[in-house]
Amino acid sequence: METRSGHTIRFYEFGPFIVDAQKCVLLRNGELVSLTPKVFDILLMLIQNPGQVLEKEQILKEVWPDTIVDENNLARNVSALRKALGEAPTEHQYVMTVPGRGYRFVASVRARSSEHRMQPARHEGTAAAAAPAPEPLAGPAGGPAARRRVVVASALAAGLAVAAALALSWTSQGSRARHALQRRLWQLTFDPGLESEPTWSRDGHLIAYSSDHAGNFDIWVQPAGEGKAIQVTTSTAHDWQPDWSPDGTRLVFRSERDGGGLFVVPALGGEERRISSFGYRPRWSPNGSEILFYSSILRNVTELPKVYVMTPGSPPRDVLSGFLTEFASLRVAWHPDGRRISVWGRHRRHGWSFWTVPAAGGEPVRSPVEAEVAEQLKETAVTLADFLWSPSGRALYFEGIAQGVQNLWKVEVNPQTLGWVAGPERLTTGAGIETAMGISADGRKLAFAIRSERTRLWSMPFDAVAGRLRGDGRPIATAGMEALLPDLSPDGKRLAFLAVRGGKSELWAQSLDDGRETPLVAAGDFDRAPPHWSRDGTLLAYRRTRPTNPERTQFEHSLVMLPAAGGAEQVLTSPQPLSENVLDWSADGRWILANSERRTPGRFLISLFPTSAAPAAETQMRVVASHPEYNLWQARFSPDQRWISFVAIKAIDAAGTALHVIPREGGAWTRVTEGRYWDDKPRWSPDGRTLYFVSDRAGFFNVWGVRFDPAAGRPVGQPFRVTAFESPSRMIVPYATLLEMALGAERLVVPIMEISGGIWILENVE
Repeated sequence: METRSGHTIRFYEFGPFIVDAQKCVLLRNGELVSLTPKVFDILLMLIQNPGQVLEKEQILKEVWPDTIVDENNLARNVSALRKALGEAPTEHQYVMTVPGRGYRFVASVRARSSEHRMQPARHEGTAAAAAPAPEPLAGPAGGPAARRRVVVASALAAGLAVAAALALSWTSQGSRARHALQRRLWQLTFDPGLESEPTWSRDGHLIAYSSDHAGNFDIWVQPAGEGKAIQVTTSTAHDWQPDWSPDGTRLVFRSERDGGGLFVVPALGGEERRISSFGYRPRWSPNGSEILFYSSILRNVTELPKVYVMTPGSPPRDVLSGFLTEFASLRVAWHPDGRRISVWGRHRRHGWSFWTVPAAGGEPVRSPVEAEVAEQLKETAVTLADFLWSPSGRALYFEGIAQGVQNLWKVEVNPQTLGWVAGPERLTTGAGIETAMGISADGRKLAFAIRSERTRLWSMPFDAVAGRLRGDGRPIATAGMEALLPDLSPDGKRLAFLAVRGGKSELWAQSLDDGRETPLVAAGDFDRAPPHWSRDGTLLAYRRTRPTNPERTQFEHSLVMLPAAGGAEQVLTSPQPLSENVLDWSADGRWILANSERRTPGRFLISLFPTSAAPAAETQMRVVASHPEYNLWQARFSPDQRWISFVAIKAIDAAGTALHVIPREGGAWTRVTEGRYWDDKPRWSPDGRTLYFVSDRAGFFNVWGVRFDPAAGRPVGQPFRVTAFESPSRMIVPYATLLEMALGAERLVVPIMEISGGIWILENVE
């Protein structure tokens, strides 16, 4: 630390600001100003050398010792400093840029010795403490300090430091200052594209993450501050979803190379070794002995992924399978003790709830929720999703959506009872999508991604008979909406889709000849499911849903029809709490093909509803196919009306799905795909000789096809690939409930999600 007149200089004053060099704190009129560590180091270097030009190379050498740093990093940090000081880019009240050389601090700076406290402002009639007058700084300040370690105190300690520095009593203003220090937020990565999935080294000095700024996704490691990133993997296939081993030596990650699977690599690069031929979202146990992962990438209420645990070198083992079947949707994470797994999800009997279960098997423990927490959950109306534990076991961190915005939330936990005792507290308030959290080993810092997502419908020229794309696809303009669930009219000239604006869903149609868009049904009390054109193009049919209680936990559903040229909705089936979905029309328009759980609650059958029996078509409902263990979805008539294709999802094991075909009148099932992958959305080619579908069999969702013999009713040959969307930054929507594929003789339409974003760090979260 700098010295003057035999005293160590600790405090520096300029304008309304005070800098405490020991505590690494900047105050403005008594309020804490949040700075990243490197920005503070640059400020301290400048104010210790007022009036002097500090060369860029000198600053880089002192602030980033032994690190190769791009000069743009310095410019970004100086810009952040000016912003923190309230200085516009064209002003030079404090910091002046010397073109081609460096920077100069131009404001007057006063220094105080650390042997004396800073005094509050003197009021008339109050004796001032005998403190020496501030010493003006002149001449060179000597070599600036080498790389400093930032002292980040807890909320109470930070408040006491401020009180000691300013001799202020605790006030509401001081409380706000403590909170500002506790919640310091700053950006780590600035590269174009998508940087995501951060994970910390055990010492907290490095962060590994996935990034596509070199072309495809690879694993990178970067200092948790400023410094040059190191590329760890270089495969031409995508490497992503890294997790750092607790001993700091290895990274486990998901790769799409060689059919996909989980790999392990030395933390700073080296030989990459496959440890599993399948798996997503790998996470080391706290003691580093085992890895927890999902069977599938999907995140939706249709699929219930399996959960596996493995010791590297041994086969994966299925865990909690019996318990997990009690959930309609779920997320899992290691408990900090490394012996238990926690589950957050929608339990079929208990609703949204949090459970912790021994990994080796045992009795699940449901976390009690105190009344104040339950009330806060209701008041904030937040929907909690993915989560992780704090290392101490005293807090849970969630991704949570409230009023359409996804932020990070915290729930405080009693580590003995696992009860939720406080919260949920919103930790961040940004408008982007905040996701993919990683927590440091000391529990004080959260790294996460702030992403921008845009989902648009893409139209691709396609020869449906030959099974080949005839050119590049292009997004279809949809007037600033998020467009989902498309269906093409039989002539291929109009597209019906669901548009989401302001959290409300609307039904629209678009002319593919001139791009003109037409609203069909405005937002209102009802939500609407995928629209389906009748074979003559005059009608649309879909499911209509609305909540029946204020908490939106109970709903009623009915099937409706709508004239495509405009008009009122016509109810086809009477409203009831059990769900059903329109899937297709018969060629003569007399029957709606649907799946329904009216007769078997909790299990979906394939049924036919006569349109002539509206508005109570369920009274003449005909069951085409059912199974005691499978839910049946996505049924479609073949062009000659002889066959019905569908997807069978086993209720107790949704690790994979299989496409099947049955005669229109019902009968024996013929399996079309293997059942080892997530195969979904079967669609017939116009000649009925190919069945197209969406599958994750090569990692990401893509469109595939399999030839079909309509005379024999059997598949011919192996599935072949049609599309090649292979990047997390541009992919077919990975949520099965939001994914529909529209297919015509010359056009293929799928929803494409485009993602960009960077990594941020939130300090002092616990």
